[in-house]
Parts: sequence; C-alpha cells; structure tokens
Amino acid sequence: MGPLHRRRWGRAIEAHVDGELPPGRTRAVLAHLADCPDCASDEALLRAVGASLRRLGQRRPADLAVARLRAEAARIG
Repeated sequence: MGPLHRRRWGRAIEAHVDGELPPGRTRAVLAHLADCPDCASDEALLRAVGASLRRLGQRRPADLAVARLRAEAARIG
C-alpha cells in the first residue's frame, strides 16, 4: 500500500473505528475494507489497540503491580 492510499483511507478507517463517520461514508469504508487486505489489517490493529487501552483503563495500578510481581516470581522460579 502506497503513501497516498494510506493517507486517503487511513483517516477514514480511524474515524470508522471510532464511530465518527456518517452512514454513507461508513458504507464506502466497509466496501473498501472488504477489498483491501492491507486496510483490513490496519482496521484490525486499530480495534485491538483500542480494546487493549480500554482494558488497561479498567485495571487499578495495584492490580498491574501485583500482576508484574507474580510474573517475575513465576519467571524466577
């Protein structure tokens, strides 16, 4: 995928993932995603990153520290 293609579709795909497109533009993006594996991959990555960030926001810092300590303890022994 070239830089012009990415520039043209990248912003539209980001807006689509964020739910910010009007219905007509959403249909155009969905049609493009069905035909362009590179853009479909970009969309999947954006969705995965968004889901990961949402999960991170739901965890308390103490939970993260405990998880890191448990992982380190398991690694050591």
